[in-house]
Amino acid sequence: MGNTTGITIFIFQALLALFAFFVVAPMTLNAVSLFGVQKRFAQEMIKLGVVKEKDVSNMQPKKQIVGVIISLVVIGALCYSCYRTAPMGYLCGGVPLMAGFWKYRNILEMNNLTVQRFKNTYKDCMNAKKYNEYVRTHF
Repeated sequence: MGNTTGITIFIFQALLALFAFFVVAPMTLNAVSLFGVQKRFAQEMIKLGVVKEKDVSNMQPKKQIVGVIISLVVIGALCYSCYRTAPMGYLCGGVPLMAGFWKYRNILEMNNLTVQRFKNTYKDCMNAKKYNEYVRTHF
């Protein structure tokens, strides 16, 4: 049969790297963007009359709290997995995490992704005509 311990460790480290790159990095950056670019975009939409301030003040804090909690859970899971498989766990989790931050850094910028997330959040309470006009002229 052979030694399956080496294969098991390899598979676990590969899964750890994939988890760090494809799950932890984008979720963490999305939570950070809730306090930055998405908040600024929501304020701009309030000024233009696309959404009401009451709707934003009701939904934005909830999204921020949930985003932070979920990010802390996935970061905690990654840190625990890296700790349990140290010393290679730090390398197999840390390098893909940094690469994921680099790849998904556009989440923190004002772009069509920000616009789409805003639309998904406030689709039931926004003025679609003003919103579409803003998107057409700026993006």
